[in-house]
Amino acid sequence: MGDADRLSELGTATVALSRTVLVDGAYDALMSLIMDRDLRPGTPLRIDAIARDWGVSPTPIREALAKLESTGLVVRVPHKGYAVAPMLTEEEFVELMAARLLIEPYNARTACQRDAAGTAVGLREWHARMAEAARVNDSENFRHYLKADSSFHDVIARAAGNRFLNRAIDPMAAHVQRFRRFSGSRVSDADEALAEHQAILTAFEQGDPEVAAAAMEAHLRGVAERATHTTTDG
Repeated sequence: MGDADRLSELGTATVALSRTVLVDGAYDALMSLIMDRDLRPGTPLRIDAIARDWGVSPTPIREALAKLESTGLVVRVPHKGYAVAPMLTEEEFVELMAARLLIEPYNARTACQRDAAGTAVGLREWHARMAEAARVNDSENFRHYLKADSSFHDVIARAAGNRFLNRAIDPMAAHVQRFRRFSGSRVSDADEALAEHQAILTAFEQGDPEVAAAAMEAHLRGVAERATHTTTDG
């Protein structure tokens, strides 16, 4: 069975779309299928077929795919429609991390200046969840670990409050998570990442914006080095 048939195989039993939020439901369902590797790079995403299999009209599927295209996880192929985007190359991943280095230290500094104590509350929650997920090193907990990791960064981005930067960074986060999921199904750098996140959290608890920015920069450089080292060495 081909990857395209996976959409039909999963069917309505595993894709629960809320009738009141069809576009968001379709978006979340398709995102999960891509991120969980049920749909491989290059898999065609046929609007009419998906709508038929999921029991909805084509409109919410079309709108969901347009939203996914803006993240870079889905591409529109001329005369063919949508397809799952190719994986980032290692060179593209390095470029993506360079872009994050321009944005996220700024976000950390700004968020700490605006509301250090309030932001620290959210950071503590996701840091704890990340540590809990890292205790059992299997594929299911790997998913929870990556979710907590992404949410930790999202707390800072939202607290910084720059809508334009948030629009830029949201697709980056999706690509990073996908790159890491396809690179393996286990947590390989939990000790380092948790220590780096703790340094960021401590800076917020102490209300020091410059230390928060420096800690974020150190963390992102560590992530980039470890991720590319893993893919190079297998």
